[in-house]
Amino acid sequence: MFVNTITLLISFIFLYSLGHVYMTRVTYINKGNVEVVIGLLNQFISQNYYSPEAFTKEFNTILVQPQHDYCIKSDTYKYYHPDVIMNDTYTFREYRGVVKEALQQYFFDVLPNVNLHRNNKDQPHQFKLPLKLTLPFTYYDQLVHYFKIGQQSLCLFQKYNHMPQRASLSHKNRLMTNQMNYLRSLRQNGLDAVCIANATFLPKTYRLFNENECLQFFTYINSEVYEDKIKKDGPQFIIKMGKEVHRGRGINMLFPQEKEELNRKFDKGELCGSVKTFKVAQQYIVNPLLYKGHKIEFRVYWILASTNPIIAYAYDKTLIRRCIYPFDKFSLLKGAHVCNTAIVKSTLKKMQNEDDDNDSDETDDDDDNNDEISSQEDTLFIDWKLDHLQEILLKEGRIQNNQWLQNELLPKVDRMIIHAIRSTQHTFAKDSKLGEFFAADFLLTDDLDLHIMEINYNPQTLNTTEARKQQHFKMVQDMIEISNAYLRSRFTRFQRIIGKLLSELESKKQKGKDLITNHIGQEIHKAYVDRLEQGISISQGNLFRLLMDENLQGTRAYKDLIQEKCLI
Repeated sequence: MFVNTITLLISFIFLYSLGHVYMTRVTYINKGNVEVVIGLLNQFISQNYYSPEAFTKEFNTILVQPQHDYCIKSDTYKYYHPDVIMNDTYTFREYRGVVKEALQQYFFDVLPNVNLHRNNKDQPHQFKLPLKLTLPFTYYDQLVHYFKIGQQSLCLFQKYNHMPQRASLSHKNRLMTNQMNYLRSLRQNGLDAVCIANATFLPKTYRLFNENECLQFFTYINSEVYEDKIKKDGPQFIIKMGKEVHRGRGINMLFPQEKEELNRKFDKGELCGSVKTFKVAQQYIVNPLLYKGHKIEFRVYWILASTNPIIAYAYDKTLIRRCIYPFDKFSLLKGAHVCNTAIVKSTLKKMQNEDDDNDSDETDDDDDNNDEISSQEDTLFIDWKLDHLQEILLKEGRIQNNQWLQNELLPKVDRMIIHAIRSTQHTFAKDSKLGEFFAADFLLTDDLDLHIMEINYNPQTLNTTEARKQQHFKMVQDMIEISNAYLRSRFTRFQRIIGKLLSELESKKQKGKDLITNHIGQEIHKAYVDRLEQGISISQGNLFRLLMDENLQGTRAYKDLIQEKCLI
């Protein structure tokens, strides 16, 4: 009996193994041809879309070894295993924090041990990009600069969360230059004052690296008119570093001391054009909307889901920040005027350290996230949707329409972001694999005028309370859902193209090198345009709202927020 059981078991194992080998052979019967087709498709897309020269480095910051045939292997694997794309999400992130925690909690982290190694000059590669990787979600854009696109990374069946030209929006000097050029173009095309006003999203700004604007600025701040103005209304300008400087660094109010230092550096304008600088002088809004006596700003998170064509979404949840000190337009405290998160945290840290010095001799452990600081900080951040702001304004009698948020404020917010994108999109690489995560910081004035103060990429995701952490977890999930929807739609379209090319190849109608005819090339271009296929949609529970989709015609591309007469 025992012998018969063993014999039966061995027979079963043998038959199972034979069946598995057979199924594997059947499944991959055309693998060679599939690899040829996928190689040609990646090559065609690299030749026609974004594919810069990669910097060859012996060491990189994520310790991942580039592989010259990675895209062929990865896309082929996904072709035979469509569930990898259509049902699952395989990702990784090298930077610790809330976003990485969210990715690991809700999706498959294929490189959980990858971390950031800044300025790596001696640590060898330890990892390879897994074939299953679909949505790399890195903090930095190493996969663009140090891996050859279409061969070693950013394959046909992947979507990335970065675009190299994001600085057009996030660098203050570039954003301001783009706005000026955009408005100039509108004027040259004869658009009227209403169109120009609606397209203006930043306060008046002088670029101190531009000689003429620099001279205008110093002439003005050293005039009697300016002196009378600051006596009446306080500081009139905020000085910002234009290049990639965020989180409160490089921001200074033009207080008397700062004016004196700036005059000294530029010799009251005599050195304009000679001093190397990225600084800009932005008009300071002297009548901000106040909450409990403090100046407030609100942050709108938004994403570029694609640059082929431009598709963007904005998040419904808003972080409202309150400056740490009560507002006084004559105050010399930076924290009364600038509501930046980093400034709030550093101020609270200083205040806590002063208390420790006075009340205790114990050593401070220098923990940025200690409970007392987090508790104080939490009072300065308000987890609102903007409808709570509407309730306050209604109670104060500032507005009468209980649809003000939907009918007035949000359309203004969306229109300003749309114009910011339109003013910069000429700099973007056109490619369906690219995208970016941004945050726009807005200021409402006391008379409810709206301004964008700046735009940041890779915006900070706070972790000071469990509620805020869960809010950011939800935002990450929603971003991934949108990326998946467009990637799955692209995968569906290219499955059909691959099937057609395989038939051509297997019937010997075309040799491999001749497969991509002009007609097929046009089909590839059409399939590579990002759009949602039938049966693939964004869920009702997703908190991102569509901002713009240039697949649509005319004003519909911008949710009818830009009049037809204002489009050029």
